[in-house]
Formats: sequence, C-alpha cells, structure tokens
Amino acid sequence: MLTERIGNVTLTQAVGSPFYYARYRHDGRQVARSLKTDDIGKARIDAQAISDKLAPTAKAVRGDNSFRRFAEDVIVADERRVARGEKNPRLALDQRRILRCHCEEPLGDLDVRRIKTVVLDEFVEELRDKDLSSATIKMILVLVSKTLQAAARAGAIDHVPLMPKVSLKQKVRGWFSLKEYQALLKECKRHEDAGTKVYGYQITDELRRFCTFSVNTFLRPSDAKELRHRHVEIVRTKETQYLRITTDFSKTVNTPVVSMPNAVPIYETLLKTGKAAGFGNPDDFIFMPKYKNRTFVIRNLGRQLRTVLRSADLYKSTSGETRTLYSLRHSAIMFRLIKGKDMCLLTLARNARTSVEMIDRFYAKHLTAEMNVDVLQSMR
Repeated sequence: MLTERIGNVTLTQAVGSPFYYARYRHDGRQVARSLKTDDIGKARIDAQAISDKLAPTAKAVRGDNSFRRFAEDVIVADERRVARGEKNPRLALDQRRILRCHCEEPLGDLDVRRIKTVVLDEFVEELRDKDLSSATIKMILVLVSKTLQAAARAGAIDHVPLMPKVSLKQKVRGWFSLKEYQALLKECKRHEDAGTKVYGYQITDELRRFCTFSVNTFLRPSDAKELRHRHVEIVRTKETQYLRITTDFSKTVNTPVVSMPNAVPIYETLLKTGKAAGFGNPDDFIFMPKYKNRTFVIRNLGRQLRTVLRSADLYKSTSGETRTLYSLRHSAIMFRLIKGKDMCLLTLARNARTSVEMIDRFYAKHLTAEMNVDVLQSMR
C-alpha cells in the first residue's frame, strides 16, 4: 500500500477505497481527506497543492532537509508541467524510476546541506560500478542537480556544489599499485596510532581491515557493508584456503565469491574482534556491527579513507581519477590481471560479479606491456 510524503502531506491509500487520501495536520488536528481520484499522478499534484496552502515552502524545509524531500518537489513540479502539456509524459516517470533505483539508497535520507562535491564523486563511482553507461549516469545527475537547485531556491543550502564531470570516453578506474596499496595500509596504521577522528569518529584498525578484506575478496563496498558472518564460510584444502562468500543482496548477481588465501586470517581476526566486543554471531554484521544503519557505516568508512588518502597523497591516481572505497575493488581486479598466472577473464568476471566486457573495458584494456613484462617475455 502506497505511503508517500509530499511536503507537509502524507499521500496514502485506504483499505476498501479506490481513491488516494491526503493526511495532514491542520489547526492542531489530524485530517484525512479523500482526493477523489485513483490516478497517482493527479493525486500527487493535489497533495502538493494542499501542502502549498498549509505553509510556505521555506517553512516546510525546516522540518525535512533530506535529498528525498527536494527530489519529490522537483518531480511533482514536473508532473504539473506534464499535466499542462508542457513536458513529455515520460519525464516524471523516468525521474521517479531514477530516484527509486539509483538515488534512494545512497542519497535519500542525506541532508542536502551535507551533499558536497566529494559525496557526489563517490556517488558517481558507485553508479559506474553498477555497470551503467555514461549516458545513463548523466541522466541521473540531471535529477540530482535539479534537486539541489530546488534546495538552494528554498534556502536550505547556500549554493549548489560542483557536479562531477562524466566523460563518454572510458577511463581506467582509480586503483592502487602494489606500492601505493602498501603505503595506504601504512598510513591507516599511523592514523590508528594517532587516534585521528573524522566527524567525531576515531579511525581504528577496522578501516585497515576493511581495506585488506576488500582487496582480497573483490567485493563492492555496497556489498561488504551488508556482509554478515552467516554469509562467510572458511574453506581449507590441501592446496589452499579461501572464503566462500554467498549473499542475497548484491546489486548485480548473487553467485558465490571465492577470496584470495590472505582473506582467511583477515576474516578470522575480524571474527575474533567481533566476539570480544559481544558480536560475532551468524546474524551480526562483520564491519561496525553495533551500527544498524548500514548507510552510515559506509559513509563513515568513506570519510575516514578520504582522510587517509589525502594525508598519504594518494587521493588522486596518476591518471587523475579520484580514489574512493571502490578503488579497493578495482585494485583487487587489477592485481589479478597483473599478478595472476594465465588469468581467465570469464572466471575473474564471474568471481567479481561483473561481466567480461566490463573487465576488458575498464581494466584489461588499460594494462601496459610493462605491467605484464613476464608474460610478454616468456618462452615456450
């Protein structure tokens, strides 16, 4: 059953009625008013009209500065233009789909005052890792830009942050060379020892464990943050050891992931640390288990990583790409392409839950001869 917030009004449905209802407070009492329509587009327009009469937009902003609230304002305004025949009917539908599928989870609850260019850079990096085309990402950023402009007009923010540039030309994704990766871990340890705080939260060994775990498992940050102990199985054979990671929440496919051998002791340390803190049960999260808000967890880790990258002068790659949490996954894939013996792209793609096309376009295509000099100079 639909429940949707539009300004000061909650748009909902009632059991036994085909019509949509607007629920709101007026003169100190709760009002439930039938909108006399079963058309969702018209119902949203009517609900917005009621909200506009209840209080000026500037007052409504005080209670809700979320990205979702202003995105809804933008979409409702465009629905009005569609109703007047000024815009293509698909405009509002496409924007609702973009909000639901691509913006809701990473940005929906975020206060617009906290959306800076660096947040948008990470957002674009996440979109890229979902194998979206540059054209699609540009469409998504149009809605983001319109939403932030609406927030600026309402006085919620002073100015609209610079939007990331999305080139149609495919670039190598920001990854770490082995030397840079080692420097990153060393800098993480330095900040742990110094007790560095970012937004009031201290950098602990958990950030370093997240980095090493990610590089040894190929997981997306969006998957790693949701990982629970029940998703992980330690497998040991005579030849090797690895983690078998099976989830049901990946953004792409949910095939099991096989880790590198080093992931096993890393996970065992995380499990031991978790149990010592009262966690470590099958349903407990592996990273920052005391926080139920997993969006907060990934944002917190992202902020801490940025602090470490900047102090280590690793924030930008040699090709100018911004490095984020996703660079850990990119590094995992590149390390296999460079260091792996006779690496099969299909095997790598399936294990990284992506496609051979994406591996070739964003990773293998950018290998230099010097990176694989041993293969180049090998003799039968």
